[in-house]
Amino acid sequence: MWAVQYHRCGGPEVLRVEDVPAPRLREGQVLVRTLASAVSRIDVMYRRGRLPHGLFPKQTGFDAVGQVVDSRTEAIVPGTWVAVVLGLEPLRSQGTTVELLAVEPSRCGLFPHGYTPRVEDCALVLGGLTALRALRDGVRIRPGERMLVVGAGGPVGLAAIQMARACGAGVDAVAGRAALHSCLTLGAAEAWDHRGTEMSELRASQRYDALVVAGGKPSEWLPAVRRGGRAAITDGGAWPESIPTALRTGVRSVPVAAGHGSEELTWLARRIARGDLVPVVGRRYGPDGVARAHAELGAGGTCGARIIDHRQTRIL
Repeated sequence: MWAVQYHRCGGPEVLRVEDVPAPRLREGQVLVRTLASAVSRIDVMYRRGRLPHGLFPKQTGFDAVGQVVDSRTEAIVPGTWVAVVLGLEPLRSQGTTVELLAVEPSRCGLFPHGYTPRVEDCALVLGGLTALRALRDGVRIRPGERMLVVGAGGPVGLAAIQMARACGAGVDAVAGRAALHSCLTLGAAEAWDHRGTEMSELRASQRYDALVVAGGKPSEWLPAVRRGGRAAITDGGAWPESIPTALRTGVRSVPVAAGHGSEELTWLARRIARGDLVPVVGRRYGPDGVARAHAELGAGGTCGARIIDHRQTRIL
């Protein structure tokens, strides 16, 4: 089978599509033929060596959409379409940008029977799970509250806008210019360009009950929240430096991460199938383009997720 992997840490050029043995299923696992995966900040951090991981070669990718083709458990039968998110185990070399993926049911969300996922649905897997944790566990958003999403043009921010609106909250967004229209279309009442002249006033406004920071510097945005409000920060590495500002402004600030959980992933999968959550794809690549996707991540000028379409793989 094919897999995108790397044999040393470094720049995007270390990523290669290689021919590797198909995984052997252990008891309790399922084998998934993947349809698509996405490129995320966590992929880049692992590839650069900024997070510890296991022996090389290391595969890339933390989420995927695919169909179960074999099973060693009664929990999921072959033919089931699933959304998958891997854990952050430091010694694990497995990734999701592969042809076949052996995984535990605890990391799989089940799409409803009769629904065939699209490649673009993968835009809502890791990003959607992170947004769910941010709203449910981080800020605990409630109907009638007003929330600001910073970094709203990425997969986490766009999912957070939709989920907050579904909860009955009002949402404003700060994003790059290319994403402003999508933010408004998906439910933001107002959307501002993060380079706009009004940013200083907005940062100090204290007008929000809740804040989700999916991009940018958290400490700059905490003063936008009223005293006693809540903030969820999706970059755990940026959270410690925001603590002094959180204490000064009286905002409860917590870091959040996607983690993985079958119940939450199934919740997402059902809402994707019903059309309650709309995926947004900024750019689409084949597996041969994963290095380019890594290089372009964070460069700006796009809106939505960077998706790897596994159907575009050449036969090795």
